[in-house]
Amino acid sequence: MLVRACLRRLPAYVDGQPQTGRVPSITALVEPSLLFWARKSANLEPLAAARKIGIPEGRVEAWEDGKLKPTIAQLRKAAHVYRRPLGVFFLPEPPQGFETMRDFRRIFRSGEAEWSAALHDEYRRAHAQRDALLELADLDGIEPPSRWRLANLPDVDESIAAAARRALESAAPINYPTPGADEYRHLAYWIAALEQMGVMVMQTRGGQIETDEMRAFSLYFDEVPVIALNGADWPRGRLFSAIHEYAHLLLHTSGLCDTTTDTRATTEDRRLEARCNAIAAEILMPAADVLGSEMVHERAPGHEWTLAELIDAARPFGVSVESFLRRLVTLGRVPIKFYRAFREDRAERDLRGNRSSGGSFYLTKARDLGRGYVRTVVDAHSRSVIDSAKAAAFLDVKVNQIGKLAEKAHL
Repeated sequence: MLVRACLRRLPAYVDGQPQTGRVPSITALVEPSLLFWARKSANLEPLAAARKIGIPEGRVEAWEDGKLKPTIAQLRKAAHVYRRPLGVFFLPEPPQGFETMRDFRRIFRSGEAEWSAALHDEYRRAHAQRDALLELADLDGIEPPSRWRLANLPDVDESIAAAARRALESAAPINYPTPGADEYRHLAYWIAALEQMGVMVMQTRGGQIETDEMRAFSLYFDEVPVIALNGADWPRGRLFSAIHEYAHLLLHTSGLCDTTTDTRATTEDRRLEARCNAIAAEILMPAADVLGSEMVHERAPGHEWTLAELIDAARPFGVSVESFLRRLVTLGRVPIKFYRAFREDRAERDLRGNRSSGGSFYLTKARDLGRGYVRTVVDAHSRSVIDSAKAAAFLDVKVNQIGKLAEKAHL
């Protein structure tokens, strides 16, 4: 009580003006350039930022011009609105190397644009979850799995794909889906294999990011590389994106990728995307398996496939009909003109993405965090490597929710 009474007698200053009769507000000594960087990276205009923070119109511009400084309380609110940790605002200048990847894996015919606030948030979550896994490995005194790298990477792309498929099949902790299995089983199989090899796979939270902005991205690191999939995408689309991004990791490049399949691509980035697509296609749909399948074997080259035929032929591989048709083109079974016409016809449906709710809270949470990530955190918690509070923070749940989340993350 004595301390509180003393504080009340002190004059408070807000934007340089003395305030009486209230608890003092401490001015935040933050560089204007950091405030500008944080707002721009959150893709907010000054007026929208001011309204979200709860300050008068024009105050954000005054902060960024250096004419006024926020209080600590205002800075906390700004940090929440800009989705940045408070500590980053006390750096001497905006951090370098943040969010510098060149492009995302987008759907056909979608245009490039500035990152949305939700996309920035998911990108930062990817880094935060990776940091958590590295911390757990350090506490355990172990090296994170690194089988994903493939020793002695071949020079020929077909050989890279064959070696990658063998490694993934060897690492997979669950059985390969049966021919009649649905697309979710195929997606679960390949994700589990990637996680077992040391790749952190996460998915963006329900419907926050449109698929025409991003389908997937990857972050290349020697330890715990990351693949992030758009949770709003169709499961077959997520599957191809996951293996496409794995191709980026094998080639030691971070991928925020376009979906080009045009072998006439003229820029270095476009050629890289076409190459990653080709590697992913060979991993998921080996040439021998496709050509040896009954449906392909029975149809002569140049056959004009119906949608029903493509659905049946693609099902054993867990891929989309478009991916399977493109594979038939590369194997000389279908003319490119037929594929392009098919793709144009289906473009509008692809743009809509997957709007299903994704089931229960715990099931969706485990999917978004990545089941491998959840299992690693829960295992460390069960062995008392970390306490309940830290485990809950890593999993973004309450302590009493950890058990149910763990159940949904089981293989």
